[in-house]
Amino acid sequence: MCDDYKKITGTLYGLGVGPGDPGLVTVRAKEILDTVDTIFVPKAKDDGRSCARSIAEAAVSKPKNFIELIFPMTKDRKKLESYWLSAARRIARELKRERQAAFVTIGDPFIYSTYIYLLETLRKNFPNIELKTIPGISAFNAAAASGGLPLVKGDERMAILPVTKDLKGLRKALKEFDTVVLMKVGSKLGIIIRLLKEMKLIKNSVLVSHAGQAGEKIIRDISSLKDKKSGYLSVIIVKRKMDNKI
Repeated sequence: MCDDYKKITGTLYGLGVGPGDPGLVTVRAKEILDTVDTIFVPKAKDDGRSCARSIAEAAVSKPKNFIELIFPMTKDRKKLESYWLSAARRIARELKRERQAAFVTIGDPFIYSTYIYLLETLRKNFPNIELKTIPGISAFNAAAASGGLPLVKGDERMAILPVTKDLKGLRKALKEFDTVVLMKVGSKLGIIIRLLKEMKLIKNSVLVSHAGQAGEKIIRDISSLKDKKSGYLSVIIVKRKMDNKI
């Protein structure tokens, strides 16, 4: 990359805009959204819908210049790196012109977010750009609140895990932690339900889909779920011990 690119300065704000409800956007994030003229939003594909954009559009006080950046749903590292670099270059060009902009992501920017990889790419390739990260309310925070389910109290410990096809580390976490939050459930819902039944934790589990969004659902009897789609945009909270029925 040429030295002129590396000399680009400016400020990019990485904003967590919460799980879906514009009312859950923090005061600080809204202040920044109202200040900047350009807002970058992530999308999985060209013809897809950006949830982060929908939240930001509902939160801002006046029309903004939204620029959509594509981050495909793939595990091909080389392919992803090319998209991260392309996005970083697009952001750098805009900062050269406007001096500041925002990148929005659902939930919190530092919890399983594409923003983390974008941040690393910008630090490596555009060291003079100032990067400021503003935290947001995560999906599991919203899920716990909606379900009326305390995550931890006293000396309790909590683990947050993404669900993988081989359920790596999940059985151990369910044995060792008082609360386990399962994210990226998706199509693996069926095998999770089987594991929770086997470990006699099925009645201690609550699934919240689309937490903080218009279509939010709280499922307290997840053993009854048959529809594979129920796992998408869902969080499962498992408590080793339940104080009261929820």
